[in-house]
Order: sequence, then structure tokens, then C-alpha cells
Amino acid sequence: MSTRFLLIGDVHLRTDENTDDTVGALEFAEKLAVDRRVDAILFAGDIYEKASTPHERAMFAVLLDLLPVPIYGVRGNHDAHEDLDLFNHIPGNTWAEIPAIVEAGRVDLLLVPWPDRSYLASNGHTGEAGDRAGSAALAAMLRGMVATRQSPDRPLVVLAHLQVLGAISSSAQPLIGKAIEATLGDLQDLGAAAIVLGHVHKPQQLAPNIEYIGSLTVHDFGEEAEEKRVGILTIDDEGAATWEWIPVPCRHWHTVEARLVPHATGSLSWEHVEETPHFEGEDVEGWNLRYRFSCTEERQHLFDHAEITRRFAAAHTLKIVPQVDRAERVRAAEVAAARSPEEKLAAWGVATGTIIQESHRGKLHQLESEVSNA
Repeated sequence: MSTRFLLIGDVHLRTDENTDDTVGALEFAEKLAVDRRVDAILFAGDIYEKASTPHERAMFAVLLDLLPVPIYGVRGNHDAHEDLDLFNHIPGNTWAEIPAIVEAGRVDLLLVPWPDRSYLASNGHTGEAGDRAGSAALAAMLRGMVATRQSPDRPLVVLAHLQVLGAISSSAQPLIGKAIEATLGDLQDLGAAAIVLGHVHKPQQLAPNIEYIGSLTVHDFGEEAEEKRVGILTIDDEGAATWEWIPVPCRHWHTVEARLVPHATGSLSWEHVEETPHFEGEDVEGWNLRYRFSCTEERQHLFDHAEITRRFAAAHTLKIVPQVDRAERVRAAEVAAARSPEEKLAAWGVATGTIIQESHRGKLHQLESEVSNA
């Protein structure tokens, strides 16, 4: 006999233009739980993006009420205190605001919600020293809880919302500080068959049988390259763990990088915009799209916002992000040092990378004449 869990990471349910995507992913997980005949579902925290609204709580409660198996969850750092506790009134639900050990079939579950700094502050631990003390206290508490289990021979699974030292964020940077951190060694000392983690949105394995599930859907453009997933964790009676990861069908997020490519004649227009990758509008239907272009301040008018919006009208959302280089303004030192207007025009061309055409010189002479005759 074995015990099979469905694993769901950070949900971040919120009322915005992507609510339908989150709800759709949860419905996919619900169907998977039925099809795979799991024994229980584990939610690893951050059910909400922030303190929940009655509408958001109702949406999630409806889903929980439809799930046919026991549900276990922990509070994440984005979940307001007591926002999840009300779900304990739904039969078969166990949501932890404080650490607890519960029995889930043939497996013991150690439920570890987000460690709260306020408790440390109330005991005189603040700042960096407080976080270090908190990490040591967290490790000692978890070891103590595991040691008091009534049946130490039963397989143990840890479900926790934690920042683990050395975890990699979606920006590909290690997470350091800003939270009470658990260490990999302290987690391994618990002797668990599996440790299931929430908080970090990038799916990753920290060590054998220690995994961050990752967020349920893409949360922002920093996660656009990540495949989102849910997991099936199987624990046999000997305590051996088997993991299976299933991709979640969710909205695609993508960035188009655009820049101007000068024509051989030096002319520039919308026709000289190069995009990587290149998409037509129908290729991005239903996506969240970010159109990011780079240029100097003098050339940003060449990017036609109306044309960009028209081409990508099929996208679910479109965010146009100019990245304007203001370092090459006409106030460059070479321009200021030039004496005559024609020398200043030439210096401006060098500073901005513009090939000075005869038409430019003609316009300059026209302006000089208008000024002198004014």
C-alpha cells in the first residue's frame, strides 16, 4: 500500500485580469486529483496575493468544497492571519497557522507555515540577529516536533512555506536574507521521506526528496521562461518517495525585444524596427505580452505605439515598455564644445549615431536665416 499526494504550490489568487487563469489552473488540479485517485492534496501556502476579499475567499471555498479527498495546507507570507483558518470549517480540510503534526493515512505530515518575525520581536529578537536566532529556533522546534511523534516508524512528509538558504529565485539569483531562513542541513536532519516546499516561485530540487513546487501559474514577466507544474508524490510503506511532475496549462507570458536598425542611407523609420522574436498578432492570442524597445531619447517617437497595439490586439494584455537611453542627449560635451552651428550639428551626429544628410544642413541654414531675420 502507498499514500499518494497531489502537490500544489503558490496560488496567489487575486482579482485582476488573470483571475481566470488561476481558477483554470486550480480546476485542472481538481480534475487531476480525481483522475489520479490521490489520497490527499497538499497546498504549500500563499493561496492569496494579499489580504483576501470576500469574493476571493468564496472562489477558493467553492473549489475546496468540490475536492473529493482530504486537504492540508499551510499559511504563506502573502496570506493574512486567519484568512485560511475559516477553511478548517469545511469537512476534510486542515489548514495550519502554527506548526503541527497530523496523520494523513499511513503518513505523518509536519505542517510548517511561514515563520513570523513578530513572535521573535515580542521576545526581544530583532534585525539580523533576530533572523539568525529565528533560524536556529525554527530548526530546534522542528527537530523537537519530529522527536515527539507517537509512531516514529511511520513515514514523515514535511509541507512547509519557507525560504531555504541557497534557493534560486526566478531572476536566477540566490535568495539571501529578508526572511527567517531554513538551512538545507537542518531540513535533512528531520529524516523525512519528502520535504515539499512553497514560497519560491521557480520550481527546483534542493536535494534528493526536497523540492520547491513553484508557483501554480506565471506570476509576472520574470517567470515567463518557467514551466509551471503540480506534483504527484507517492510514499510507500517503507518510506520511499516517488515524485512525478505534471505541467499546468496556464497563460503564456512573453517579451518581445525591439530595436532600431539604421538603413544604409542613414534614414530611420518604423520600417527599420527589428523584433526578437518576431510575432504576428495571431501568434500571441491570449498571451500576456510585454513589448520592450530600446532607443535614444531622440528616436523614441519612431516606435509607433498605435501600430504596436493594433498588431498585438489578440494578446490578453499588452505592456509597452520604452527603455530610453538618455546618456546620448544633445548636451554631449562634444556638442557643447563645438563653436559654429554646423560644427555642433556634426558633433550631434557623432553623439547620437546619426548620419548627417544634406537635408539636415539645409534645415540648419534655414533656421539660421529665420533667427537672423527675426
